[in-house]
Amino acid sequence: MKSERIILYLLAASQFTHIMDFIIIMPLGEVLMEELFIGSQEFSFLVASYTLTAGVTGLISAFFVDSFDRKKYFLFAYVGFALGSFLCGLTDTYMGLITARIITGAFGGVISSTVIAIVSDTIAAKRRAWGLGIVMTAFSMASAFGLPIGLYFAFNFGWNWPFLALGVVSILNAVAVYLTLPPVRDHLDNPEPGFDTFEFIRNIPKNQNQWMALTYTMLLMFGHFAVIPFITPYLVENVGFERDQITFVYLVGGIATIITNPRVGRWADRSGRSKVFNIMASLSIIPILLLTNLPEVPVWMALLVTGLLFVLIGGRMVPSTAIVASVIKPRNRGSFMSLNSSVQNMTAGVASIVAGVLVTIPKGGHHVFGFWKVGILGALFTLIAIWMMSKITKFSAISDTAKETKPLE
Repeated sequence: MKSERIILYLLAASQFTHIMDFIIIMPLGEVLMEELFIGSQEFSFLVASYTLTAGVTGLISAFFVDSFDRKKYFLFAYVGFALGSFLCGLTDTYMGLITARIITGAFGGVISSTVIAIVSDTIAAKRRAWGLGIVMTAFSMASAFGLPIGLYFAFNFGWNWPFLALGVVSILNAVAVYLTLPPVRDHLDNPEPGFDTFEFIRNIPKNQNQWMALTYTMLLMFGHFAVIPFITPYLVENVGFERDQITFVYLVGGIATIITNPRVGRWADRSGRSKVFNIMASLSIIPILLLTNLPEVPVWMALLVTGLLFVLIGGRMVPSTAIVASVIKPRNRGSFMSLNSSVQNMTAGVASIVAGVLVTIPKGGHHVFGFWKVGILGALFTLIAIWMMSKITKFSAISDTAKETKPLE
């Protein structure tokens, strides 16, 4: 049990570094536009370059990821990501940074899916949601602690420093994973007769569980990524936050989910993932609608709403990830989770674009209009996801290595 925890913490650290690498660039927008002499359009492409590349590589990875030991594949991607982070910190031109972001996204896009596959293959089914809950606290840690620390170094020593620090931490963590994680190759040592990755992917549209799981992921991601991009401008322009108070949103929400995510995972393992997802997803509609219609209120009151949003959105993702991982056999899990990761990245980009159409911020104005529209959209997509989840039939989990039973046919 102790070694399991150490492995989970190291995998969570890898998630932390690549999540930090992605989110740190957004609050650095003003600094980057000033120092690189670029406009808002160039900056938006700078942000999108990571997500779009990650989506493409996740799709490509799906065709061959299950042909490798998951440990080796993870370390290859993670070291590539670390080198990309170093390049981000070493460049001082816009084109150089764009190139570095593309390289970082190319490797970072497959890290999450590989981590989920490793956890699913090595943690017994009865504890899987707990394990995923620990790994998924990485986003909370990045929001609560990583982002404020990273911004402090960026604003005081230069925007390059957070990327250089992430590169160093990633290399050290890669060494720790190499020394701690055993080979994860049961899917190779016990292959299914006649297995073919291309045939598996081609047949996903014919498998109701699998295509519904991917669609379910799209609905969930759309449900909250339509809201997330405009939280900061709405709180500043409409609710009355000072810019430096935005850090409290991530600090409060991050600390709250560090506490709640593992507990939601244990709850899901005990009471059933579908049941817990239904409860958390249904409750998440409340802060979505509250936040997107929030008038000018005291900061503490707004932080209650945003904190609740973090807890419930994070809470619904823990059992939902376990549900998606459970619809696939171990031999196909890496491929399927790569597809799932690709779907997540692409959907996040589309949701942001749609939100940009629905929400307007007049030039020179000090008010955000139409945020309530994305709130309605987020609530609607959440309700559809709840309905679709009820249609997904979960397979039992799998191998002797993971201390599980063979999946049902």
